[in-house]
Amino acid sequence: MEKRIEIMGLPDEMRRLVGECELSGNRTIFARDDRAVAMLVSYDEYLALRETIEIAKDDVLRSQIALAEEQAKRGALLLPEDLLE
Repeated sequence: MEKRIEIMGLPDEMRRLVGECELSGNRTIFARDDRAVAMLVSYDEYLALRETIEIAKDDVLRSQIALAEEQAKRGALLLPEDLLE
């Protein structure tokens, strides 16, 4: 379950951290007793991580990617006209 918080209601320091994260990609780790417990990442990075997880769970897609990488290493190319056939 996700919780949504309006950023303008946050203290100035938190808004600054969120702004840094959003604009520069800087991450902030939140710790308790020197142990990382949470991380602030940009929403775009979060979506990319979720997509990576979905790809990792998809056996068919992973095998297609592996095959394409193997073909690329061999220099096997698909010509644009091959796509139209």
